[in-house]
Amino acid sequence: MRDLGPQLRRGGTPAEPTARLATGIPEIDRLLGGGFPRGRLSEIAGTASSGRTSLALALLARSTGAGEVTAVVDCADAFDPGSAHSAGVLLDRVLWVRTPRTPQALHCAERLLEAHGFALVLLDLAIPDLRCVPATALRLARRAASSGTALVVLTATRALGTAAEVAIELAPARSHFTGTPALLEGLDVQVNLVRHRNAPGPRTATVRLRATQAA
Repeated sequence: MRDLGPQLRRGGTPAEPTARLATGIPEIDRLLGGGFPRGRLSEIAGTASSGRTSLALALLARSTGAGEVTAVVDCADAFDPGSAHSAGVLLDRVLWVRTPRTPQALHCAERLLEAHGFALVLLDLAIPDLRCVPATALRLARRAASSGTALVVLTATRALGTAAEVAIELAPARSHFTGTPALLEGLDVQVNLVRHRNAPGPRTATVRLRATQAA
């Protein structure tokens, strides 16, 4: 033991792996090491037609399909129940909160996390008021940790900084057309993992979305 010196480490109970919510999109779930982590704050950043909304709906569909209760705080006025239903979201397992102002949306998300009853809280800020986000982001991260809820925030550009344990950026890479006249058939989306405290492997992935999903 004396010869081992610095190679010795204190024993203890191994840390349990973080539970995750899968999106059902294999390329993204591999990138994230299984999905978005529960009890953590994550960020999805992307402009319009980058696949940001489609990824959010996929996450909601997979979560509600597994019997989980979820919430959507819609500051961007972007949640469409019809599109969500078509994407496989079970709407009776979604609490939809509409609020037009960033401070109110952040407050609603914080109250929902304190309820300790949701597997996922999806906060769609789109273009947030950056004057109030940084001061609140760390508090939201702490609330998510204490509740075990996955808090996923949608933004047009990254706004949460180091408060987010996981952050991905989406960008349209290539459009695919078919027929005459040419109609948009699908869109390749480049997914960049820009922040992950325990990065599982690759940092980028390309995902093909159908035309009806590319939003």
